[in-house]
Amino acid sequence: MSGTVSKIKYAMSLRTPQEEALSYLDAISTHCDYKRDDKETVEAVASEYSENNRKVRTKFDFPSFCYDMATGIGKTRLMGACIYYLYKTKGYKHFFILAPGNTIYDKLRKESNPAHPKYIFKGLEAETGRPRVWDGENYDRYPVKYEQGSLFVDHTSEIQLFIFNIGKIFNSKTDTQFNFHKFKETLGASFADVLAQFDDLVICMDEAHHYYAPASMKAINYLRPILGLEFTATPKSSSNVIYSYDVARGAAEGYLKIPVVTGRSNIAGYSQDDIEEMKIRDGLALHKHRKSVLREYCAANKLDYVKPIVLIACKDTDHAKKIRALIDSDDFMKGKYKGRVIEIHSKQTGEESEANVRLLLSIESAKNPIEIVLHVYKLKEGWDVNNLFTIIPLNAAKSDILAMQTIGRGLRLPFGEQTGNEDLDTLDIVAHDHYRELVDEIRNNGVFRHRDLDKSGIEESRAVYVSSTGDDEELSLFDTAFTSAGIKSFAEIDNPKTQSEIYQAYVNNFMKSHHEKRKSDDLNQMNLFDAAPEVAQTEMLSEGEGSAGEAVLASTDTNAQADEHPMTQDEFIRTVKKYTRRAISVPRILVQTTSDVKFHRFEVKRTIKDFEIAAAKIERFDAINQHLLTAVDAQALETADVRNTLACMLLDSISELSYEDADFIIDAVEQYLSQIPGDEEEKRKIVRRYAELIVNDIKQQIYAHMEEKTHDIHIVQKDRIVFRKFVKNVKKGGQVCYDKPFSDKSNIRKYLFTGYRKSYYPANAFDSDSERQFSIILEEDPDVLRWIKPPLNQLGLFWKAGQQYNPDFLVETTTGKYMVEVKALNEVNNEDVVSKAREGIRWCIFASTADPDHKPWEYRLISDDNIHPGNTCKFTLGTAHPIKEEK
Repeated sequence: MSGTVSKIKYAMSLRTPQEEALSYLDAISTHCDYKRDDKETVEAVASEYSENNRKVRTKFDFPSFCYDMATGIGKTRLMGACIYYLYKTKGYKHFFILAPGNTIYDKLRKESNPAHPKYIFKGLEAETGRPRVWDGENYDRYPVKYEQGSLFVDHTSEIQLFIFNIGKIFNSKTDTQFNFHKFKETLGASFADVLAQFDDLVICMDEAHHYYAPASMKAINYLRPILGLEFTATPKSSSNVIYSYDVARGAAEGYLKIPVVTGRSNIAGYSQDDIEEMKIRDGLALHKHRKSVLREYCAANKLDYVKPIVLIACKDTDHAKKIRALIDSDDFMKGKYKGRVIEIHSKQTGEESEANVRLLLSIESAKNPIEIVLHVYKLKEGWDVNNLFTIIPLNAAKSDILAMQTIGRGLRLPFGEQTGNEDLDTLDIVAHDHYRELVDEIRNNGVFRHRDLDKSGIEESRAVYVSSTGDDEELSLFDTAFTSAGIKSFAEIDNPKTQSEIYQAYVNNFMKSHHEKRKSDDLNQMNLFDAAPEVAQTEMLSEGEGSAGEAVLASTDTNAQADEHPMTQDEFIRTVKKYTRRAISVPRILVQTTSDVKFHRFEVKRTIKDFEIAAAKIERFDAINQHLLTAVDAQALETADVRNTLACMLLDSISELSYEDADFIIDAVEQYLSQIPGDEEEKRKIVRRYAELIVNDIKQQIYAHMEEKTHDIHIVQKDRIVFRKFVKNVKKGGQVCYDKPFSDKSNIRKYLFTGYRKSYYPANAFDSDSERQFSIILEEDPDVLRWIKPPLNQLGLFWKAGQQYNPDFLVETTTGKYMVEVKALNEVNNEDVVSKAREGIRWCIFASTADPDHKPWEYRLISDDNIHPGNTCKFTLGTAHPIKEEK
């Protein structure tokens, strides 16, 4: 160890892993010159002097070394030590610190202040003075200027820190074209170009695993640093790790809490809600015990009281609200935790979010009343507290419970080191439903594992928005005007009286829409750095912007202000007629299957032979030393009203039942309860534990005795659909005129075909070349008036629960309308294809009765071997495959 490392260790009170990590940087830095040596030379030196002589290869354009450090060991303090080391030994003064999000960004900015208790250079105040700090809020005032093509900066002997959030230097959709990269008059250049001029710029990447996407790496490489230092507990790759310190070692050496898996045994039969309630109750029981132990320990050692907290990970925001309502209720543990719980999730806004964030940031204070934090994937990194002792994962699969980003929130020790008291040195993970599996996994495979999430490169492409006449806002105004004027068919627009009514409705809706938009814009004005823009570089293609030869695309700013004034009546009628020339009057129809159900009394039987009511145990397992700590009896749960509980569950589980069937339901429940042996107390325990099994047993018998008749109904939800824009991700050079020779058929989904005259959209995307060839038939046949390739999920036709069917074409001819599906010959009998076709046929039957133009609708399934440009549409449709009726 060099003398400089020893002095830094003494001054900053570095822990052993921090000292070891700094020593590896010292060994590498002593044998190379980052300014002079090329990347390969530096990597060769790093390979020789890294921990265990790992072969070091960097994915950035510059040498970059990674510290794989467990959460809670002190990566920020290590970062400060590395910065001071390079300043002291190499004379480097410019350090760019990169954070992955606002939480860590704000934390690092605060910790760059010498007055902060976690000051990044704590112990070196006399050596470093006060570093100059530039960040996303003040960088445009940096003392630099350009004169006669040369850059002049303020020369200083002080360390300069440039602290930025990754979102402030690049945006994944706009690439590097962000404010950070734009010319600033105050600087005489972009700030990125200013930084790139420094010959000693070192980039320090906190939570470095976030920056390995291609766009992130491009933005970082643009700054041309001479060295990178990466700090993370979950590295993307081990190829540039020069030092590693894992959780197991951290716990064994006393720098972290020991994770303890806590679970109940013998919980078979309980519902998921019951298991969740058990986990919460047991976790809070541990929490209550810890509070008393901490009070005693702090009083005995004359320390400020450390208030323990509980973290409950929820499935989603609705689940968090449900859990909060449970804990906040007067009935839950006699209201002990009412008002002591907060929710943290991304859907919170305004005063609620700000209030919760204030409580979260001060949660270590004993004056803060909060003891329980409910979160929905929002506390991954940057929330550094020492008083988290219990984690209750309600949202996790077995494989995720031991994931570092959740467990890492609770590994920090409240007193800086282990105390020797098991209750104060452990982190409980309450995992009843996966307890035995986790114990086996810990024994066999170790505690923590990483998964490589590197993504393969993405082919260069760009999003193209394709719309009919006008954009979606204009089409929405048309649609509202048609509805207000009672228009059912686009053909009605040729009537002069109707035109006047539509225009008046359009003007009224236009004024109302723009008034509301102006109010919304006034309320939502934000500072540039409050929310990074997510506007992709896109193109808009609409009718009139292309020809049969080549489409002309117009660049579109999605934030551009629309015209402030409505169209004149002549302009409006002209535009609407242009639109309706290609629009097919397609009704929105919901096809539903309905059932008539009758229930008759029958003799209910208990098919479950035995109900076990053995007492459960609460067990605590040491995940590091791998042995059982304690096992105590757990309180059995009971149901107060067994008849009502089972009746309500049965009513909820069988959709065909209603409150009108109350007598039938109660009779079935009472029959079943009479067959369960034991007294009322035993039945209350059995029902609480086995309610779901009992209800399922009764439900199967009810369905077996149910009389049911089904039939289809249809509901016309809308007389005519106005199809909106769709977006297509197109490869570079992927815009091709539809009737030109095309050979790249295997990659057809990456193309957009332009130049259409009868199509609702001036450009279309296809899944197969057969579809493209059918579009040529439609364009060339004089009997075809217009056609639409409907975008995903705009037709509203469902073929199974929650899944919409999107047919390939809607076609209008002089005599009828068609829904057309194009498939390869070997797919026409596929089960899903046939199921969708049956739904299409049913839709067409109902559409024929509801069509505003009084034209019949027919469904056609066409195979690719029958599609040949030059044939007529009528002939091609005549080759359709018959669809077998459902048995």
